[in-house]
Amino acid sequence: MKTLTLMALLCVLALRAASADPGPHFRLKPLDPSGVIPYFITEGVAGSRFRPGDRELAEWALQEWARRTDGALRFERVDREDAALLRFFWLPWAEDGALGRMEPDTASGHNGATIVVRPDEAKFRPTVRRETRADPLLRDVVLYYVCLHEIGHALGLSHSDNPRDIMWPGNNGVTLPIYQRYRHPLQTREDIPQNPWLSQNDIARFNEIWSSSRAAVERPRSREPQWTLGMVPASAPIVPGVP
Repeated sequence: MKTLTLMALLCVLALRAASADPGPHFRLKPLDPSGVIPYFITEGVAGSRFRPGDRELAEWALQEWARRTDGALRFERVDREDAALLRFFWLPWAEDGALGRMEPDTASGHNGATIVVRPDEAKFRPTVRRETRADPLLRDVVLYYVCLHEIGHALGLSHSDNPRDIMWPGNNGVTLPIYQRYRHPLQTREDIPQNPWLSQNDIARFNEIWSSSRAAVERPRSREPQWTLGMVPASAPIVPGVP
């Protein structure tokens, strides 16, 4: 089953290689008023250069979005991929791929999302790759940035034109100075989730998109609500690849 899911995902990525957006109004939503979004993080595919700690980076990124949005989001890990609305895959590098990508997924009948990350630091942009060799913590900074950015797309945020935002895609890719700005306050890897990464603008844009959903959840209902879940180039919104 897992092999079939991965093959289907690869086909979707190939078919959408020339696309720019997942849809004008796509966003992930909880299945019900409890606000929980179940997620599943896969093991890395052979050749992806995935490390066990990469899963923790994805989980920290989910926690950052939940923490900074004042309880509007609740992510819950599930043990089965088919029970998740948000899925993370770690794939090998592809010349026509990207460092990160979010793909809408409606196969389950809900508007789910798949996030693809390609964690091979040997394929990072040359300046970033060289710095990563001297400073291994920078690899985690890059991948954490990617996870935050792609989760933002799953939540309905488009790219920003402000380089202080996590949703900024860079000019022809995110460059070393941007990553270094996030790297600077960190002493150890454990400092990553202790520092704020999302900007005020990231949060303001999220609130603008999700305010109507929160109001709907808070309104009393006489019957059970019906919810639906909503380097370079890439298909859907991406962090432009670092060659």
